[in-house]
Amino acid sequence: MRVRPHIVIVALLLLAGCSAEPGQSTPSVPLPPDEWASFRTIDSCAILDEAALSKLGKVGARTFSGASAHNCVVTITQPDGTPLTARAYVGERVAADAKPVEIPGLTAVQDTGCTLTVKTTGELGIAISIEGTDYEKQCAQAREVATAVAAQLKSPPQSLAASPFHGKDPCQPVDQFTQQIGALIQARRPTLINCELTGANGTMLISHEIENMAAHAHGEPLTVGGKEGMRHQEPDQQDRCEVMVLVRPVLETSYFTTRLEVGGTSDACAKATDAANESAKEL
Repeated sequence: MRVRPHIVIVALLLLAGCSAEPGQSTPSVPLPPDEWASFRTIDSCAILDEAALSKLGKVGARTFSGASAHNCVVTITQPDGTPLTARAYVGERVAADAKPVEIPGLTAVQDTGCTLTVKTTGELGIAISIEGTDYEKQCAQAREVATAVAAQLKSPPQSLAASPFHGKDPCQPVDQFTQQIGALIQARRPTLINCELTGANGTMLISHEIENMAAHAHGEPLTVGGKEGMRHQEPDQQDRCEVMVLVRPVLETSYFTTRLEVGGTSDACAKATDAANESAKEL
């Protein structure tokens, strides 16, 4: 029997289609430019320079503030004995209601909550705020502190040793991360310390945070990259799992932690654990 050439071609194309791997992913999109790159090595505690602030009063110990290793707080005892608690936040986005204020040598704005931000990269910058409830006084004190540390705000001090997260992009190592969730479709860095990845087969959220372990609900213990960690999965969310790695102690009951949550995929806990192991290698 004579086989027609066009039938042979169709058969070969069908065979080729059958040989392709099911669900074969499309090529990954590249990570977007890192708008936080210039902030990742800034030492927030060095901005609150002790010598510069001493003109305002007796300067106490500087320490990290809140969940981010890029924020710092210090208490200054003023000459009349009242405390002034000042915070420096690195990588803050200027509030929509912020208005220009005059700080010599700096491009600064202040919002209605009295946070003063020195713009360094577009609408991002370094913010100074004062603890309290008297907005009028706080606004003036924020300007006073910013003026005292103007040199540090103009040329922010850098230090990779300030924390295990300084100089690190939470979206990296993206090639290893996408092995868990498939080819990268979208990536976002909503803040300096967070990364949101969407892959062809799932999602991954990564954060570099300071966690107070005294108030933390502990999960299943495990070892990740030679470090203590824990894993948590809700019984009714088998397609979602979070792994937290305790990178190293900081403050009294807190740790620098890397948190990874994988969702929308099977074997979410195994994938979150593998991703956490890769992330731990970067720290």
